[in-house]
Amino acid sequence: MRRIPLTLLLACSVLNFCLADEREDRQRLQQVQKGIAELQEKLANTSSARDHLLSELRAREMSLARLQSDISVLEKKLADQNDRLASLEQRGQELESHREQQSARIRAEITAAYRLGREEPVKLLLNQDDPEQLARQLRYYQYFLEARGKKLEQYRVTLAELVEIKAALSSQRQKVLDTRDQYDVQLTDLATEQEKRQLLLASMDRQLGTDKQRLAEFNAESKRLEDVIAALEKAIRDLNSAASEPFPKLKGKMVRPATGKVIKAFGSRRAANLKWLGWLIQTREGDPVVAIHHGRVVFSDYLRGQGLLMIIDHGGGYLSLYAHNQNLLKETGDWVQAGEAIARAGVSGGLDQSALYFEIRHNGKPLDPGPWLVRSRK
Repeated sequence: MRRIPLTLLLACSVLNFCLADEREDRQRLQQVQKGIAELQEKLANTSSARDHLLSELRAREMSLARLQSDISVLEKKLADQNDRLASLEQRGQELESHREQQSARIRAEITAAYRLGREEPVKLLLNQDDPEQLARQLRYYQYFLEARGKKLEQYRVTLAELVEIKAALSSQRQKVLDTRDQYDVQLTDLATEQEKRQLLLASMDRQLGTDKQRLAEFNAESKRLEDVIAALEKAIRDLNSAASEPFPKLKGKMVRPATGKVIKAFGSRRAANLKWLGWLIQTREGDPVVAIHHGRVVFSDYLRGQGLLMIIDHGGGYLSLYAHNQNLLKETGDWVQAGEAIARAGVSGGLDQSALYFEIRHNGKPLDPGPWLVRSRK
């Protein structure tokens, strides 16, 4: 019986242990996220008209996120199908050119054969006195016949491939048309949802008529975010270390989370005695949002006031937050690398123009992102 090396058994045991830890960490994070979602649902079931509007806004923005995600998939599918169609059309043109050239050569061969007659070898024999010369000409004639046969076979193969290409082209054109129809339907649905969202925002804006009401809403949003961060910090204390390189070592060298102008800086006034605890970065809808450092996604869901929100744990008590996204590309428990796309920028959470809200926190305390990030994203 073959014995398994001890080192291999140890390696397998370590791997199984690590995989079990990974599954346990992911389940724990998902449980925390589920608890937060249930709390939001409970808040949404209150009786105030504004709460009902906020609940409807969440539903609309989640629907928009799904539609935009579906449209992105269809756009990629359509691009791939058009590339395939262009490739088939190019191959068809090449084959048609080969067919015309081969057809011309075969016509020339047929004409030559007709002129020589059907008994070409006999004529060669009767017209030659020198046996060596005759033998050479017979060999040349044999080569000629073989070459003619190859040309005919190549022509047959070209014709067969042309038939296949024409069938493939017809099928591919239909696929493109079907995908375009799906794409147009999704765009129409998207426009409808966006219009409904705008009406909701206008209604909510009318309800928040006074500065006092707006301040109360900002305070409620901040409180919800603080509660989420506190719950996450408690949950991630015992998780495996997230950082491949300690977060503080890369201070001033981290990539920016999005390309765009910082329109609200850390510490600037937001309302009354409230200040911005991070950056609000102007973006275009659909622009990529990237992770600033290696880490694990510990929250990936909708949060009232923040829209589609992602929070990444970088180890050592450091977190980064990315809010108001169009859609989220990573799930809770996923590992991400610095510079990797994690979301697409948008307006979720009630914004009237596309922007990314970004924070860095250490042990729950907000930090100014400026000293941590490179001056401009390459």
